[in-house]
Amino acid sequence: MEIEKKKYWLLLYGLITGIAFDILFYNKTLGISYPIFILLILSITALAFWNKYDVLENRGWLWAIPIILLSSTSAIFSNQVLKILNSIIIPFLLVMLIILVSKTNRSDWADPRFLGDLFKRIFLPIRYIHMPFITFFRMTDTGGRTNRRIFPRIAMGILVSVPILAMIIWLLSSADIIFKDLFVSVPISRIIKHFFLVLAITIYAACFYWSIVRAQDEDKNPRYDPVSWKRFLDPIVLITILFLLDLVYAVFSFIQFAYLFGGESFVLPSSYTFAEYARRGFFELLAVAVINFVIILITVSFIRRENSRLHIANKVLMSFTVCFTFVMLASAFYRMLVYEQAYGFTYLRIFVQAFMVLLVFLFMINIVFIWYPGLPIIKAYFIASLAVYIALNFADVDVIIAQNNIDRYAETGEIDMEYLKGLSYDAIPQMARLAGDKELGDEVLAYFGDKKQELEDQDRWQSFNHSRSQAAGIIDKTIRAYP
Repeated sequence: MEIEKKKYWLLLYGLITGIAFDILFYNKTLGISYPIFILLILSITALAFWNKYDVLENRGWLWAIPIILLSSTSAIFSNQVLKILNSIIIPFLLVMLIILVSKTNRSDWADPRFLGDLFKRIFLPIRYIHMPFITFFRMTDTGGRTNRRIFPRIAMGILVSVPILAMIIWLLSSADIIFKDLFVSVPISRIIKHFFLVLAITIYAACFYWSIVRAQDEDKNPRYDPVSWKRFLDPIVLITILFLLDLVYAVFSFIQFAYLFGGESFVLPSSYTFAEYARRGFFELLAVAVINFVIILITVSFIRRENSRLHIANKVLMSFTVCFTFVMLASAFYRMLVYEQAYGFTYLRIFVQAFMVLLVFLFMINIVFIWYPGLPIIKAYFIASLAVYIALNFADVDVIIAQNNIDRYAETGEIDMEYLKGLSYDAIPQMARLAGDKELGDEVLAYFGDKKQELEDQDRWQSFNHSRSQAAGIIDKTIRAYP
């Protein structure tokens, strides 16, 4: 069996993973360490299957591209919100890649049942938690020949003695002051923490790959049959609904072109100014766009095909619905821009705009799917969503917020400094523009002084990050320029 040939290698891969995790992450700020660790895991994954490439799903390696791109942002930007999201999305994509490459999934990755495959691979290693210990003990088995396998036996002795020695030294240090002074420089608690962290990661990583290789050996992963959805929606009913919706949307679209996009060329009711009119309703429009998205998806998926004329009529009406939704999204986006100019830029407002952009791409996919139902729509949705999310990661959101809010301050004299100080190090270059301001200069310099101390505490190679490095240089330069 393949597992018997690789069991020692899998244990070694687990140990490398555990040591690397400890060196790169323990008690350190996330930085260049993350992409290094991701590249290491991808390399170990390739090595784990080094002699089985002919049976692997090599297209699965394409998922390494978004994984590497997203992990690299930890070494480039400092946005904490996206870091938290990436801490969930990157491991998800990594496990997904390993499942697809090893062909241990029972369903296609666009099938909702794939989540079951994913969670199974995350928790199944617990079932094999005894295997690393059994493998290690077998390595120390001399088979009656005492001159063989010396190194594994030494390693076993060290492994067993570390926790025992740590406990004994701690007890003796408590019993004798002179003995304690002798070992005071030995960080016993830190050694114990490092030891158990490496041990835990080693065991899980080894068991994870063990479960993958074992599944390949047993080949007990029959594929699920594709889901066949029953088409039950009446086309006449849907034509009526879509026609009435499109009629309302047509009136709404005319109003948008007349009063919103047309600026002040049309006279508004006396109770509204153009700014008040433009700053209202973007969340409501966003909600309508989401409702339209659900309607179109359900209609395309479940409509009965009674005859070609009715089917074409439904397609035409759905296409009109998509076009009117584009107008709504453009209206909502424009209203958000006007709102930001009036009240400033925040994470929520930027992320809402990013979601609107995503909806535009999803509706583009919808209009293709309406006329070409063979399109793998779930896969298209997933790839489009991931592409927009990656673009958001590289958009440097903090810089956008800081730059626009400071520009707005120059025009209006209004700015929320507490919100600005809550941004990441990415915003430091923009905040330096305020160092010479009569009203805000002292507050900015005091903030820079606090950040300078924070940056000095993160001065480790594993924590290297471009935005932090740039911020440190700008803070030093600014403090020297305004003593």
